Amino acid sequence: MLYILGAVLIWAFFNGVLVKSIKTSGVGVGFWTAVMGVIFYLGDKFKISDLYGLNESQLLALACLGVFAGLNNACYYTALKISIPNAALFHYMAPLLIVVWILLIPAFNAPVPFIAFVALIIGFFGTAYVAAPSLKEGNWKLILLGSGSAIFYSLEIILAGYLSQKLNIAPEISSFTKLLFQAIVMLAVSVTAKESIGIRSGSDMLKIALGGVLLYLSFVLYFTGSADPGVSDLDRGILSYIDRIGAIALGAWIFKEKITRNIWIGGALILSASLLIII
Repeated sequence: MLYILGAVLIWAFFNGVLVKSIKTSGVGVGFWTAVMGVIFYLGDKFKISDLYGLNESQLLALACLGVFAGLNNACYYTALKISIPNAALFHYMAPLLIVVWILLIPAFNAPVPFIAFVALIIGFFGTAYVAAPSLKEGNWKLILLGSGSAIFYSLEIILAGYLSQKLNIAPEISSFTKLLFQAIVMLAVSVTAKESIGIRSGSDMLKIALGGVLLYLSFVLYFTGSADPGVSDLDRGILSYIDRIGAIALGAWIFKEKITRNIWIGGALILSASLLIII
């Protein structure tokens, strides 16, 4: 559990400060930090040959994890560039959406308490309240990016546990594959969506390097913690809330982002939904 806590604290700083402070697109941030992370892995005794012994099911699951992670971060980082509080609160729905995948996908089937359904409904109402001003203004980009990040992140959370606990894939293999596919997906998104990935200054390059190191460390911590049979999918989802709370607080403090009434009330509903699951 402490390993995952360490990972989400790193993500709070990364998402709340680094992403918006680097002067390139959200896709550019995701691409370059993933590339740096891959380089760190290859320099840390990781061998591509470690992938050769995996079976078809393991390789397919790893590929899905990488694609979901890449799409999640492409949506999330771009949304963070628009509004950190709104993006983070949309992202909050990911742990609640895990309930949906547990019910719909046989491989992830597990008992779901009634209170989880109540929490899901409350969470959706909270998200709708947060999204209301954007809907009124016709800002569909933020809504679609936020919703996309929540959907793909929820799939990423549940698949990470499946890889570690059911398919017995080593944490370093999952982490490396996730970063590699993130770089590939980000590059594809930059081409199709015409998002620039250029870096404008040396200071931004240093931030990118720092981001790569932090992602490398966070993924090692996260997948090591996910391998613990005592840590459930919902546990990982709830702990990940620290990431968004930290990101909102840091964004409001450093970038002076306004936290509106809709963000306060909608955020309270979403957070209450998560507390229902914990209790």
